[in-house]
Amino acid sequence: TVSVSAGLFLYRSILKDTNKADWHLIHAGGSSRGIMLIALAAIIDLPALPLWLLSIIVWSIIFFSWTSTLAMLIRAFTGEKGFNYKGSNANKLVYSLYAMGTVVLFPALLVLIYGLFKNLSI
Repeated sequence: TVSVSAGLFLYRSILKDTNKADWHLIHAGGSSRGIMLIALAAIIDLPALPLWLLSIIVWSIIFFSWTSTLAMLIRAFTGEKGFNYKGSNANKLVYSLYAMGTVVLFPALLVLIYGLFKNLSI
């Protein structure tokens, strides 16, 4: 829904020749995060891990999806790129959202990969 709505704003930004790249980012990036969650749903029963650890992995990936999507949405509305923790509050917020999601995502993916390889050796 977020990506489809962003697509309407992308269309509007194309017509008005404004920040097309930022709206394209949220339109495509939101879609890719949704696809990632669908793919996760298809394989989540495969890792040889306890249920509590699988739950942490799933919620970590969902957290990443929403923090990065929210960061992209704020970026599209404000034009702040969020490449560093300097400048306006919007830029700091975009940077923080991207950073929080990334910090949570990578350990979750490493544990997920470990669980998948562990299942292969059983």
